[in-house]
Amino acid sequence: MTIFVDPVAGPRWTRGRLADMLIDCYGTSPRGRVNADAVAEYVGVTAATVRRWISGGQRDRRRAPLCPPKRITQLQRGPDIVERRNQQLYERALSAIGSINGDDPIPAEWDKQQWLETHTVAIGAIHGKPWYQVAVTNAGPRSMTELRRRVTVIDALEVPTWFHAQVLTHTVMTRQQAWRVHPAKTQLTSGRTHVWMNNAPPLKLIDYDPGEG
Repeated sequence: MTIFVDPVAGPRWTRGRLADMLIDCYGTSPRGRVNADAVAEYVGVTAATVRRWISGGQRDRRRAPLCPPKRITQLQRGPDIVERRNQQLYERALSAIGSINGDDPIPAEWDKQQWLETHTVAIGAIHGKPWYQVAVTNAGPRSMTELRRRVTVIDALEVPTWFHAQVLTHTVMTRQQAWRVHPAKTQLTSGRTHVWMNNAPPLKLIDYDPGEG
């Protein structure tokens, strides 16, 4: 099984857009500005450097940020180790689907963990934030209630197994990667590598259904 998806074009970055993203993701300083200390700690620069990236008055908000593109990408992503784990999870899920579709013996652990049962992939609008998030659930009443505490569900798709759900989640995030955000834990407690701006080009989960592959 092979999944191909092209990332959509990203936003036009301005100082205003960058500053707004940083406030949404890291909160504000006591003076109501970007929490430069928190941003600096995450990307490994000084707070003064962060302030320089978004410096200027109201007129400057439409200008290009002084932040290098690679730093913007770093701000949009999780730590390298987390991104690698996500990629490895995707690759293992692809391999598992290949085993399910073939003649390979199915590990007992998969049944024990209920990974072979149907799961639902949902896209939700996060309450109080300008973000969408993709999440995996077994679609049971308790799971859906917990999900709706955090988001308003705007799209959902049932897939054959937990492995298919992981593949679909990875596909969604690959498509939306140029629009990703990576909030601090103070702003979002879970699923932080599965979040993107809500003004990104829309998508429908059915268009990327791995169960149809």
